[in-house]
This record gives sequence, structure tokens and C-alpha cells, in this order.
Amino acid sequence: MQEQQQQQQQQQQQQQQQQQQPLNRAKRSLALEYSSLQREPVEGFRVNLMNEDNLFEWDVAIYGPPNTIYQGGYFKARMKFPTDYPYSPPSIRFLTKLLHPNVYANGCLCISILHPPFDDPLSGELASERWNPTQNVRTILLSVISLLNEPNTASPANVDASLMYRRWRDSGGRDNEYERTVRRQVRSTRAEAEREGVVVPMTVEEYCASGAKQPAYEEDEPDTMDFYADDLDDDDDLDIGDDVYEEEEEEEEEEEDDDDDDDSRVSRGKVINRSAPSYSFAPPLSRGKPWGAADNAREPWESRSEARRSQTLPVQARKAVEEKLSEDEDEEELPLSLPSPPPPHPPRRPTLPLPLPPPPF
Repeated sequence: MQEQQQQQQQQQQQQQQQQQQPLNRAKRSLALEYSSLQREPVEGFRVNLMNEDNLFEWDVAIYGPPNTIYQGGYFKARMKFPTDYPYSPPSIRFLTKLLHPNVYANGCLCISILHPPFDDPLSGELASERWNPTQNVRTILLSVISLLNEPNTASPANVDASLMYRRWRDSGGRDNEYERTVRRQVRSTRAEAEREGVVVPMTVEEYCASGAKQPAYEEDEPDTMDFYADDLDDDDDLDIGDDVYEEEEEEEEEEEDDDDDDDSRVSRGKVINRSAPSYSFAPPLSRGKPWGAADNAREPWESRSEARRSQTLPVQARKAVEEKLSEDEDEEELPLSLPSPPPPHPPRRPTLPLPLPPPPF
């Protein structure tokens, strides 16, 4: 007896777990979709939870699409999701009074995307037009907005509304009973939106902008700017920038003093005055040594002051240097020639094998 009771308890626990699995899956799917729609809203509708503790009932606000007779409308609806969502479709019921061929008198919406996935030859709907688990709230509500202006009169939910719509469509607008009724309902919904403080989009630009949402990080922009400003203030407190500027000014003053000393000096027998350009280093000789430099003289890239001392020469030394330069200029530079390639090796003669010694007797 005890074993049978234990088996029954185990079976009940397994059944409860099996029932909880689709419920948990539905809650997880609905939570992800709701957070996605709040983070990235879509133009034409808004969704909110009827109760924060219940993810299976949503309040929906649908805006009438522009350039239609539903333009400026504010239609409220309620979506109810089954516990095995997304394997079964939700249901939608309009809370606002709406005249439409695919809306029942009690407000329930009849659309193929919300019909269970089984073949019904009498409905005239294809299996691909019915519900499948790949659909979501976004695709459902976009299909509802498209259905407002393009109703399905082949299988109407409201026969009277379907007949009125056909007369209005076939007459080219002359029989405007359907249009007048819809526009009257739209005006009443607009007044309700004003009471609730809801801005209903009227133009295409406003309708498309209704789906845009400012990113949350824009609220932190002033703090970010203050952060950079604080860094600049810290630099001012440390006087880092002033020290750098003072060092640069001192270097510029030293360079100006050096340029004043270089204004009058002798180079190649000519006096360079202030109007002529000054050179930091004297023209090098063929060996690369500065003017009047000995063999052990420093190279011109070492210090400017030492190179400047070697630039002032007596007259005799200057003449000797000029003669040396003139001789070097008269010399003709020999053209460079590539070395001749080595002669090719003669072909090797084949070597014959040495004869074997005679066998011993």
C-alpha cells in the first residue's frame, strides 16, 4: 500500500512539473517581448501591463494610420495570452467602440493570424496565414493596423459593417455612410486621448516618430560633461599647463638670442647681415667636416655652440678652404660602373673510372 501511494505521489509531481514547464516558458517569452517593446517601441501602438504581477494580460493602444479614414484615432484593446504561448495564439478585444468588418459587436477581433493552426476548407484561409510559434506581439499588432484600412470582407465578423464598407468602396465614396460613422468614432477617441494626455500622431512624420524613443544614456550627458570639466579643473590646480607654457617661452627666447648672434658671421668670404638667411651649421666639406674643423672636431649635429665656434676663421685659412673647394669642384666625377661578371666555368669533362688491378695469380 505504501509503495502504491508513493508511486501516485511521484506521478502527480511529474504531472505538475509537466504543466509548469509550458507556463514558465510562456512567462519567459512574454517577459522578453514586453521588455523589447518597451526598449524599442514600434510606430503605431503602445503596450502596457494591466497588472505588473500578470504577464498574460496586456493593455494596447493603437493609433489610426495616417492618410486613412482612421487617421488620428486612439483605439484601446486588450490582449490575453494562453499559458502555452507561443504555441497557441493570443486573443484581442477592442475596448473602444469600432465599426469594422472584422470586429465583432462585442469588440473581439477576427483575423487569420490569430486563428489556431489547423486546416479549415470552409474558412478560405491557408495554413500559412494562420498562427505559428514564430509570430510575436510585434507582428500581430502590425497586422491589426494593416487590417484597419484593408478589411477582409470574404469572411466578415460584422456583416452590417461589411455591407456598408462594400457600398462605400464600390461607389467611390459617394455612399459615405461607412466613412461618416468611422470618422465620428475617431473624433470621440481623440477627445478621450486629450483627457488622458496622450498625443496622437496625425501626419506620417509624427506616426513614424512615435516609434522612436530617446536612449536612456542621454540623461547622463550633463554628468559626463561635468566629468571632463573636472579633469580640466584638476589640471589647473596642479599648474601643469603653466609650467609647460613657461618652458616653451624660455626655449623660444633662447632661440631668438642665438639667431641674433648669428646675424653677422663670415661664410665663404661673405658677411651675412640681418636681411640674409642664417644657417645653424656651416656648409660641410667633402669629408663631411665643418669649416676649419680638425680631424678630431665634433660633428655638426652635436651642439650648436661648438659648431658656431668653428665657423669663424682667419683670412688665410678661409682662402685655403676656398681653393680646396674650387679644386674639388673641378675634379670630374668618375661614372660608376658595375663589376664585370666572372667568366663562365668551362664544362667539366666526364671522368672515366680507373681500371681495376689484375687479379692475383
